[in-house]
Amino acid sequence: MRRVNLLVLAALLAAGLLVPPLSRAQPAGLCFDVPGITNCIEGRFREYWEQNGGLAVFGYPISAATMQQTADGNFLTQFFERNRFELHPAEARPYDVLLGRLGDDRLKQLGRDWQTFPKGAETAGCLFFTQTGHSVCNQEGDIGFRSYWESHGLQDPALSQVNRSLALFGFPLSEPAMETNAAGATVLTQWFERARFEFHPGNPSETRVLLGLLGNETSSASPPAPAPAPGTPPPAGACGGILPPVDATIEPNCVKAGATLTVEVSGFAPNQELKYWITDEPGFLVAPPQTARSDAQGRLRTSVDTRNFSGVGLSPGNYEFVARDVEETILPARAPFRVVP
Repeated sequence: MRRVNLLVLAALLAAGLLVPPLSRAQPAGLCFDVPGITNCIEGRFREYWEQNGGLAVFGYPISAATMQQTADGNFLTQFFERNRFELHPAEARPYDVLLGRLGDDRLKQLGRDWQTFPKGAETAGCLFFTQTGHSVCNQEGDIGFRSYWESHGLQDPALSQVNRSLALFGFPLSEPAMETNAAGATVLTQWFERARFEFHPGNPSETRVLLGLLGNETSSASPPAPAPAPGTPPPAGACGGILPPVDATIEPNCVKAGATLTVEVSGFAPNQELKYWITDEPGFLVAPPQTARSDAQGRLRTSVDTRNFSGVGLSPGNYEFVARDVEETILPARAPFRVVP
C-alpha cells in the first residue's frame, strides 16, 4: 500500500496537481554593465526599484546595501543616484521601503531654508498645495513638472493618484526658478521633499523633465561652511556710500560674506507675476532671473543667502537686487547692497 501511495504522490506532482506551499521569492541581484556602476540591487530593494520608476526615477545604485544608524533606528540602507532607500521590515508593503527626504536634505546642506522661499498662488492649470504654498505647473502645453509629478507615483492601489505622487516625491518646496545644478547646467528647477525636478527644453519631449542627482549630491557633499556668527558687524567704515533702495527695503544692506539679507519690494499689483535678479557692480547678472508672485498687497519678500544665490556664491563687492513685473509695465524696484570680507 505504501508503494502505491508514493506512486500516486509522484504522479500528482508530475501533473502539477499537487504544489507544495511557497514562501515569497526574493528577486535575484540586478547588476549593470555600466562604467563606474559596481553595485547591484537585491531583494526587496530591487523589487521596489523596478515597481516604482526604476532608472528614470531612482537612477543607478551608488552604494552597497549596508546597515546604517538613522534617527529611527538601525536599518538596511542603499543610496541611488537620485534617492536613498531604507528597509523597515516591520512595516506593511509598500511602506517597508522608505525614501529619503533628499530634496529637504540637500537644501539644508546648501544652507537654504525653503520656508523663506517666495510663495506661489493658485493658478489655472496648475496644482496648488496649501501645505507649503507652492504650485506645480506644466511648462509646455501638457509637458512639464505637473504631468511628470502626476504620472509617477508609489504603486499602492489603495492610494489616490495624488497620494501616490506625494508618497514618491512629496510636496513642492519651491516655485520653479532658474538654478545651476551640480553638473553646471542652468535649468528651470523646482524642489520637492524627495526630489528636484529640472526642465531641459532641448531634450526630446519624453525626457524634458529630469530628476536631479540628489543621491549623488547628498552622499558626497561636505557640510557647508559656517556663516559668520549672527550679529557680527562688518568692519568699521566698510559700509559707506551705499545708495538708498527704490520701492524696496533691505535689511541689512551691508553684510559679511556668508550672511543672509532680507529684501522686500513693493509697488506692484496684487498677485502679479514678477521676476527678480542680482547684478554685480559692472551691471552683469550674477545668476539667471527667478520668478515669483506678489502678495495681496503687491509686495514680495524674499531672502538672499550670499553663500548660495541660485547656485552662485556672492564674493565681496557691490550688488543690486532688482525686481519688476514680467510684462515690464512698472519701473523696477531696486535695493543696492554690499558684501564685505
